[in-house]
Amino acid sequence: MMTRNDSALQGGRPQGERMARWMHAWHRLSGLLLLTLATVAGLPAAQDPPQLRGHPLPPTHVPDPAASWHAWFDVLVLVLALSLASWLVLKRRSRRGVWVLMVACLLYFGFYRAGCICPVGSVQNVAQGLFATGGYAVPLTVLLFFLLPLIAALLWGRVFCAAVCPLGAVQDVVHVRTTRLPTWFEHALGLVPYLFLGVALVLAVAGAGYVICRFDPFIPIFRLGGPAPMVILAVLFVGLSLFIGRPYCRFLCPYGVLLRWASLVARRHLEIYPEKCINCRLCEDSCPYEAIVPSIKDDTSADLPTSRRWLVAAVLAVPLLMVASGYG
Repeated sequence: MMTRNDSALQGGRPQGERMARWMHAWHRLSGLLLLTLATVAGLPAAQDPPQLRGHPLPPTHVPDPAASWHAWFDVLVLVLALSLASWLVLKRRSRRGVWVLMVACLLYFGFYRAGCICPVGSVQNVAQGLFATGGYAVPLTVLLFFLLPLIAALLWGRVFCAAVCPLGAVQDVVHVRTTRLPTWFEHALGLVPYLFLGVALVLAVAGAGYVICRFDPFIPIFRLGGPAPMVILAVLFVGLSLFIGRPYCRFLCPYGVLLRWASLVARRHLEIYPEKCINCRLCEDSCPYEAIVPSIKDDTSADLPTSRRWLVAAVLAVPLLMVASGYG
């Protein structure tokens, strides 16, 4: 048996074709990086405004570029939580430990920090910093919140989703009974996060606002109030979470798309070994997310090292682009 993420690797395209696609994507990313560097290098240096005798300039209020200690402490907590989650999932395989960590992250990132900053919403900051005009610079702490769960997914799978994300924790806490969805309906809803991610990136680059944060159904819960439409949306998702395992994560979360891609080439992740499986199907029937499917006997592990290297290179190129476009 294996998880659905692992089964996505089965029956893949030939290694040569996959390598060609990675090379094409890398060439486009490299071209964008060179273009950004050339643009930044050609910008004129900032000059002090002219001083007029007898007419002093009014004081300006420029925000401090350095993040507050709270934001850096959040990054530290995130690193510790991701590390502990990977140990509990892969080494200890402790369901109780994962539950305790999940509740702790819900209390800290959710209620204490009011759901901000959040890796899910940081996608928009990164998109605006990369492609939007106007000199927007992504704060380093926000960039780290965007990158750290992706790096963890490359190493250990989606441990952020398992035990750290406060949005998933809310849904798990209220879940009481699993209702199975028809396979065709679940697959159709699985396309929504890709569409939502595309729309959110376009709106962020265009300066039309952060739609992911604006329609986050759990913000009214974390902040104990909000506009009436958002409260109604929160009640709707909590109601769905009672009988459907993590509906927001499975059918709407845009950041989950990136984590899913990264976890496909994870070095280590939770899996069920076929040689130890007795085909009791208890895990498949008990999983509230319908994420466990029968394995396919088709060894494509030879493609993993190459794919992993290219994906790591692409992820590591993001901060370089941030430096070039925002901090240059």
